[in-house]
Amino acid sequence: MAVCEVQKSPIHGSGVFATENIAAEITLFETHVLGPTDRWVNISPNCQYNHSKKNTNCRSETRGRFKFLVTIREIQQGEELLVDFTLDA
Repeated sequence: MAVCEVQKSPIHGSGVFATENIAAEITLFETHVLGPTDRWVNISPNCQYNHSKKNTNCRSETRGRFKFLVTIREIQQGEELLVDFTLDA
């Protein structure tokens, strides 16, 4: 998570923020792993991003037994990473 860090979020609790500009379509990190009972388990601290349907700048992408956070547009330094969880079943 070198290009990001966890900080206090103005939206809710803690959030993940860009520490430098990040291009679109960049895979940032794993956020969840599929556990032995076929339930998604958060990977800390990478699961600390906030949900947003209006200001989404990242998407959750399932690849096998892992979910990854991927940018959907260029993100500016200091910007909070936001994702709509409902788009990745």
